[in-house]
Amino acid sequence: MIDHARRGQKWITEELYKIMDVFGFRAVMFVEWGFRPADVKRTTERIKLPGAVVKEWVRTAKQEEELAREAEAAGHRQSAAEFYYRAALYYGPPCGVLHSNTPKKLELYARLVHCYQKFTELFDEAPVRRVEIPFENGKTIPGILQTVPGNDKAPCVLVVPGMDTIKEYMPSPYHNHFRRRGIATLTIDGPGQGESNIRETWVTLDNFERAGSAAIDFLEKTPGIDAKKIGTYGWSMGSYWAPRIAAFDPRVKAVVGAMGVYQQKDTIFKHSKPAYRSNYMYMSNVYDEDKFDAMIEQMSLAPLADKIKCPTLLAMGEFDELCPLEDGEELYESLRCPKELWVFENETHTFGGRLPDFYLFVADWLRDALDGKLRAGHARRIDYAAR
Repeated sequence: MIDHARRGQKWITEELYKIMDVFGFRAVMFVEWGFRPADVKRTTERIKLPGAVVKEWVRTAKQEEELAREAEAAGHRQSAAEFYYRAALYYGPPCGVLHSNTPKKLELYARLVHCYQKFTELFDEAPVRRVEIPFENGKTIPGILQTVPGNDKAPCVLVVPGMDTIKEYMPSPYHNHFRRRGIATLTIDGPGQGESNIRETWVTLDNFERAGSAAIDFLEKTPGIDAKKIGTYGWSMGSYWAPRIAAFDPRVKAVVGAMGVYQQKDTIFKHSKPAYRSNYMYMSNVYDEDKFDAMIEQMSLAPLADKIKCPTLLAMGEFDELCPLEDGEELYESLRCPKELWVFENETHTFGGRLPDFYLFVADWLRDALDGKLRAGHARRIDYAAR
């Protein structure tokens, strides 16, 4: 169990900020999502202590938002769209580290949503729009739908972000690997994620798969989508949620779980940095330590492996600090569907410098899987050598 004393050892984190670039491991991911390298560099260089994360990312976001307004006023539509897009992305990190719905977080999230909406109104290169997916108890799940211009029956991938990431991050409308392969995407803030949290739609042991099914219901009614070719891609904690959706909904024809958190959750919630546990407590609205431990004890894909019938890809780093390689191998062996396991040598949870390659690989894999190229009996492990 993680006690209050461990979570209060802030000095350890502060010392790490002083002696190393703690954002370095995320820099590649930020850039792949659409963050500009120079903006990441100038922002993280200003962050010397944990308390400065919100302040400095908000500073950068506001700068981009002001540039967007100036460009829009001057009639420079394309520049305004990109500046609003950057501003929305940059409001993401400060929202992500605030683990309660304080007035500050609600204000920042309102700015994030406003900027992204302005972006969608100004972006002319391809259709991108915010959507609301009917869910339970009169609530809706927010999503971002990116369709394929000129294709009235495109396959679609339901994209499930990680525990502390949001629907605005991926895929980038400016660099969408899926759309370039003729695949539409619907990225959601499912229960416990992003915008759903500020609506108090908390994650439970079994409601994420129902949210996924609600998203597929929505896609079946959406023009331009081939409802017979729906895949799902989840990363980090999404690697646990996406296979759950596939296990309970046979309309999913291919599933990817990347940067795995597949089986036991002790590694991430009891032995990793306390912020992970704190964040998931917020996402689930479960703050009692014993009740939280009882919940995570049930969070494993092992009991569901035989329910997944569609082609399945597991992808992880050899030294993932949140999920031992053995967990990925165990899940892979228990699957009875067409399957692949990709292991990136010497990489950790976020794949480091292999991430740009991975996004190409996974888009190709999903295209092949949705086209029916992975047949019964297919089983392959690929160990990607370090470069």
